[in-house]
Amino acid sequence: MNKKRLLSFLAGFGLLGLVLSPIASAETATSTVAQLQELIKQLQDQIKTLQAQMEVLKQARQDVQETVSLIRQLSIGMAGDDIKALQIALAADFDIYPKGLITGYFGPLTFQAVKRFQKKWGIEQVGRVGPKTLSKVNKVLDENPIVMEENEDGDKSPCAIVPPGHLIAPGWLRKNLIKPIVPECQVVPPGIAKKLGIIPILTPTPTPDVTPPIISSVAVSNIASTTATVAWATNEEAKSKVYYSTTTPLIFSTALNIANNSLVTSHSLGLTGLTASTTYYYVVESKDASDNTATSTENSFETTLE
Repeated sequence: MNKKRLLSFLAGFGLLGLVLSPIASAETATSTVAQLQELIKQLQDQIKTLQAQMEVLKQARQDVQETVSLIRQLSIGMAGDDIKALQIALAADFDIYPKGLITGYFGPLTFQAVKRFQKKWGIEQVGRVGPKTLSKVNKVLDENPIVMEENEDGDKSPCAIVPPGHLIAPGWLRKNLIKPIVPECQVVPPGIAKKLGIIPILTPTPTPDVTPPIISSVAVSNIASTTATVAWATNEEAKSKVYYSTTTPLIFSTALNIANNSLVTSHSLGLTGLTASTTYYYVVESKDASDNTATSTENSFETTLE
């Protein structure tokens, strides 16, 4: 029986599909194996890339997360980065180290802060960091970890590692400061940033205050023959000053003046030594903490008869 007649015979009995099916299955299996081999190769390449990235991240973690702790006993007169770490630990509590100066030198202020720290934790108040105090200071640093970041100039400065959901030590956030005594670590070291191919996250630069105070409600009261009181208000805390003269227009460089350098919003200055029955011209001035200065328009008043 030739091939053509065999195929016709098989088709007649419905057996042709049974013969051709294994051949098709073999071809499909071969194709599937090839696809799986290609997929495995791609996965292996991805694993190698991920392993390389993990090594870089591991190194980054080691470089960034090497927190500071104290290993030697400390006393007055000593200096170094470990003194800075001590001062940082003390400054975490405002009541213990209110000055919060991170100088790296163990001076009288640090000495007194150590004594207050020892009193708080029931340790002998000797003012030096012995084994007991050393252990307690390191516990504070464990709870409020810091690292010493190196800048482009090679200088090191402390910063705080603050995990998500946690807060920076309250004592490090002093009032009336442009930035905290110990800021939160926000800058990726340049070498690590280069390895990771990312742009460092820089701490935003505070926007400078360039707006002068707004002066309002300027008035003179308690006018007598030789005295008077000038008062006014500002929308922010500022220093107070009054220029006054018997001539107009008033010239600041030659006019008499009285000032108060306290930062307040309600201003009141008393003028004395005036001449009776005389017209005085005056201008008030307010200067805020950023030295932005505002002045009022020129006003006048007349003293009474003697």
